[in-house]
Amino acid sequence: MAHRLARDEEGLSTLWSLIVALIVVIAILGAYFLYLVPKFAPARVRAQSGDAVQVDYVGTFENGLVFDTSIGSVASDNASYPKAFSFSWRSPWSPLSFTIGSNPLAVIKGFDSGAQGLAVGDAKTIVVPLDLGYGPADPTKVFVKPLFENVPVHLTMAASDFAATYKAPAVSGTTVADPFWGWPAVVSVSNAVVTVTNSPTPGQTVRPYGGWDARVVSIDDGADGGIGRIVVHHLLDTSSVDRVGQRSAGGAVVFTVTAVDLNAGTYTLNFDTPVKGRTLIFHVTMVHIARLS
Repeated sequence: MAHRLARDEEGLSTLWSLIVALIVVIAILGAYFLYLVPKFAPARVRAQSGDAVQVDYVGTFENGLVFDTSIGSVASDNASYPKAFSFSWRSPWSPLSFTIGSNPLAVIKGFDSGAQGLAVGDAKTIVVPLDLGYGPADPTKVFVKPLFENVPVHLTMAASDFAATYKAPAVSGTTVADPFWGWPAVVSVSNAVVTVTNSPTPGQTVRPYGGWDARVVSIDDGADGGIGRIVVHHLLDTSSVDRVGQRSAGGAVVFTVTAVDLNAGTYTLNFDTPVKGRTLIFHVTMVHIARLS
């Protein structure tokens, strides 16, 4: 009987050893899977057609000048983000919201397709050619002009035209300011014909369109059959491109200088929408995605 009990105690000890070993193995496996086996995050939601999204963006021309953004800190930082003349301040600044693939598209095609596939937090640079952007510029609104411009010394006109141009009645012997160049002009009236003699000073700096400096190079009172010739040099160079232009009284862009060719001696005034006819670059960050279907 005692011998049998001894065998039972020996079996019980073996059983407990197996249980302890099993617990140790389970603990080791648990620790391994908990701390050592790589975890796979759930698949990130990526923007697709039909999703309502919000994106932050900085839009630039190919020369790096910012023409638009959704980010206030970018808008206010002209040192790091130099602005194009066409850039407009607005408030508040907030991400752009739109539905991808809407019909009609809520944004230009290149921007819409470029945002597809992004997950929240993803950043991407989207290059949008003009055919996927705002289309070609209207050639009837683009004018190439000489950097050295000839201006008549003597102008003749009717009294009504004078009043409309100079905002004053024509009186002989008076001096008026040229509404465009700003230099003085002397008025003479004879038989209802008004003659205006432009009288700038050689070397004088003027501000055409109120947009940039130009210098009076020379004056030849008898040139061009007695009409006379004033040569004005527009002080524009390649650094002027997209940086200067003219705005209306309401702040809308009238035109911008979109090219300066020093070799050809020309500059280009573009009266079309500033983003038309251009390759546009957008630096975008996906902020929010809402799956609508």
